[in-house]
Amino acid sequence: MNAQENIHTARDAAARYFRERGYVGDAERIIRGEGDDDAEVRIALALIAIMTPPPKAPPTKRNGRRLVGEEC
Repeated sequence: MNAQENIHTARDAAARYFRERGYVGDAERIIRGEGDDDAEVRIALALIAIMTPPPKAPPTKRNGRRLVGEEC
């Protein structure tokens, strides 16, 4: 996921949270992007970061040769 997808996902999650608790106005404000500094959006972004594994590092090299995954 990229940053743009992450913020949309976080907004959707926060809006759903508000809507389920009866705060429809707040949910609509979040969807419009006016509540990105709200704790619910920030928590959703943090959870996305925790649940998304970091990209795999390229194989380690030494003297121009790969040490991992080298075909013989």
